[in-house]
Amino acid sequence: MNLLKNQQAAEPIDGIYQELEMQLMLNIVRHLKGWQQPIDTDRWSMQKLAEIGKLTQENIKIIAEMAGVSQTVAERMLNDMAEEAICQIDPGLRELARRNLIGETMAAAQSDNVKQVMKSLRLQAKDVLNICNTTMLYKTEDSFKGLINDIGEEALKILGGHASEVVTGTEARGQAVRKCIRRLNDRGITAYVDKAGREWTPEAYINMVMRNTAKNTAEEVQTARIKDAGVNLIQIDSHSGARPKCAKDQGKLFSLDNTSGYTEDLHGRKLQYYPWNSSSYGEPDGILGINCKHHKWPFVSGVNVQRYFPTEDVDANNELYKQTQVQRALERKVREQKRLCMLYDEVGDKDAFEESAVKLKKKEAELKNYVDSHEKLHRRKDREQVVGFNKRISAETIAKNKFVDKYSSVKYNKDGTVVVTDNWKSRKHASIPKQYKKNAVIEVLEKKGNGVHVDRHIIICHFRRIKLC
Repeated sequence: MNLLKNQQAAEPIDGIYQELEMQLMLNIVRHLKGWQQPIDTDRWSMQKLAEIGKLTQENIKIIAEMAGVSQTVAERMLNDMAEEAICQIDPGLRELARRNLIGETMAAAQSDNVKQVMKSLRLQAKDVLNICNTTMLYKTEDSFKGLINDIGEEALKILGGHASEVVTGTEARGQAVRKCIRRLNDRGITAYVDKAGREWTPEAYINMVMRNTAKNTAEEVQTARIKDAGVNLIQIDSHSGARPKCAKDQGKLFSLDNTSGYTEDLHGRKLQYYPWNSSSYGEPDGILGINCKHHKWPFVSGVNVQRYFPTEDVDANNELYKQTQVQRALERKVREQKRLCMLYDEVGDKDAFEESAVKLKKKEAELKNYVDSHEKLHRRKDREQVVGFNKRISAETIAKNKFVDKYSSVKYNKDGTVVVTDNWKSRKHASIPKQYKKNAVIEVLEKKGNGVHVDRHIIICHFRRIKLC
């Protein structure tokens, strides 16, 4: 399997954990409601921290519901990868058996080797997902505690920095909530903490692990079928630019029973083989490890038949893979911005929602431009979706963008006349308010003597206007 196929195999499970992360973050923000209470921030913080028990119980229910779905999807992915691997290697083994070079192999469904491999892989996948579920549960609690504490500290900073202005505790807390929600969105919910103490988001960790699991499934099932055929030797291909551990093992022959010795190829040349457990197989950066581009195939003494591979342009495939990774990064930014819109909508911050809505449309435009500029890419709207970003929120983001664009600057027609944003000529007693939208161009009717005159006003700032005519 190549990198692109591994990525595609991992996407369904990756998507489930992105949805889980979003639901947990929404639940955190849901518990911030009531920040407008006319009480001091310390008291408000104590009230919110008292809700941790309720928050945790709600999160346990959310995770439990998603866990069953993720296990089912993971098992389906493993079965699909196993079936594809078997379809690739079995025709070659059958041809060898037809020529009496190896013995007949039993059906894959009856193979104890295949069953054992699949059982082990299912357990590994289950363990990984369970670790993520547990980590996300306690990290969500940590995130909530940290968020409440950060809001308190930010509110104090805002109050201290506005000593000369009239800023109430509630206003300061509102500004702090907005800033800290943005910070929560940037951090996400940790799904895994590695030995070095680095925290991985669900998308980064699940995507990496499931890509590797898909690759391992193909490799292990094919090894099982090689053993079923009574073949003991495998050969690793080689290519330039290999990683250090892969470079040590590439091009060699290995024995699956971990013995060493010599064999012959089709032309009678003597070749040395090494124990498979002496290779770097099993290490993340080793042969056939994460993102490794090497392959293995059975080696029969005196025959040296390579397993069947469809002809493909490796360089073109790798280039396409790189492009898809850029696309995925842009899609991730779109999802993050949608998530931020949802968080601000949940907490009821209209101004912050408007700002996020404008940024969302910019990020969507960046993604569209990148996809349109690469012939082999196509827009994947399904990968831009965020569960909960419904028609109402989508419509509001569109409306906010139209509003912001309308008043972003004073615009002019081709003939040089100014574009009117607010036509109030139909109003009987229209008057320009003391405060209005900056860059608005308002037309009103004004009686002068026995006639009616059209007045046009431009709002220079929210408190100042000039009259054009």
